[in-house]
Amino acid sequence: MISSTAFRSLQSTAVRSLRSLSRFGSAVATSAASNLSSTYFISKKNVPPYTCTSSPHQRTFSSMGMLPRRGYPQYTVFDQNCALSIRAQMPVFKKAGADGISVDRRGKLILEFIPRNTAGAGFAWNTKTAFSLSAEEMGLCLSQLPGAGVELSHKLHYADSEDGDGMRQLSGDLIDKVLTIEPKDGAAVLFNIDYFKDGVGGQSPDGTTSSTPLNVTLQAGEFEVVKSIFQSSIPYLLGWNATMDLATAAAISKGVTGG
Repeated sequence: MISSTAFRSLQSTAVRSLRSLSRFGSAVATSAASNLSSTYFISKKNVPPYTCTSSPHQRTFSSMGMLPRRGYPQYTVFDQNCALSIRAQMPVFKKAGADGISVDRRGKLILEFIPRNTAGAGFAWNTKTAFSLSAEEMGLCLSQLPGAGVELSHKLHYADSEDGDGMRQLSGDLIDKVLTIEPKDGAAVLFNIDYFKDGVGGQSPDGTTSSTPLNVTLQAGEFEVVKSIFQSSIPYLLGWNATMDLATAAAISKGVTGG
């Protein structure tokens, strides 16, 4: 049987042990928190802003030391023998007055027809044939298609750099570059491009590397995407969005400041 004196001694030892364990646990917790905070701070400090670290192979603008300054919108549909690529040629702006801008030249959408390589797989991008669409021509396509067909013709008696071919025809018989867009079965749409001289197709001008006609069939879903691109691009290609944003900001500033 343990005496009362021995019992009190054991009790005192147990209390001291518990206090020591408590102080040790607190120190460990404090040290762990400190290390965690330090580690987080170091990791955070070494990670560039706007960088996603989920993939070690992912390249980011921050890791390249720059932020994007240019965009290259493009939509491409690949058919069996030809691809159709749509890209934007943005408007050109000029100074207007002391602190304003206006549109010097409207932008366009460029349709590029790329034939399939005859020697192997893939497409011959260096032999593409291009056709530029103005805002009004896009509006015509939106109003007519897919219920009715559309035919657009560009004569090549001017420097045709806007159409991407870089050719110039100043004398002799004129050649028409003709884009036809026709509805097909199942809400599909056929895009066809050809060169015509005296009403005869297949007349590719000298200096071109591709043979025409070239055509691509867009299925219903693909054509819906193209229509959406046409509709949303028109204000940008006219410079309307950019100039309206500036005009609105100026109007707000004038109203707020009273001058």
